[in-house]
Amino acid sequence: MNSLIQQISKNPKLPGLFILLVCIAALSTAYFVEYVVGIDPCILCLYQRIPYAAAGLFALFAIIGKPGGFTQQTALFGCLIAFLIGGSLAFYHFGVEEKWWQAACSGAQNLNMSFEDLKASIMSEPLKPCDTRDWVMFGISITVYNTIASLFLALSCFTSLTILRKLKAHTR
Repeated sequence: MNSLIQQISKNPKLPGLFILLVCIAALSTAYFVEYVVGIDPCILCLYQRIPYAAAGLFALFAIIGKPGGFTQQTALFGCLIAFLIGGSLAFYHFGVEEKWWQAACSGAQNLNMSFEDLKASIMSEPLKPCDTRDWVMFGISITVYNTIASLFLALSCFTSLTILRKLKAHTR
């Protein structure tokens, strides 16, 4: 822990840079798997990308903000919230895969649509179901890895934010 405190005190922009790189890597991996490997994502898979994009944007503000300043702290807090939401989405998706609960993406139709819209919806290609496991690594669904990674990243944001606040209070 002391080593982490020393690293962040030497370079307070390090947490933002770390988060940005992780977000770029996670989104690049997701797009690689979709477009190169050919595994189509379900709607919950697509939703799980949003917190990484949001955290990446917050991380940019953490990098350009004044070290220990309001912008950097707010940006890291935004990353923390984004990763908590991402972990929740990933856990929800895992529960859908395990059939612990039904997904909201089960294909329910909007009751306020016209007959023609309903017919077009029925005749169109169906959405990929969210309760299938397409990407399994070492016998574990990728949603489990995403849950763990998101919670680890949220904890990293919290730790970095705490260290930055203590360093700022110490330098006053």
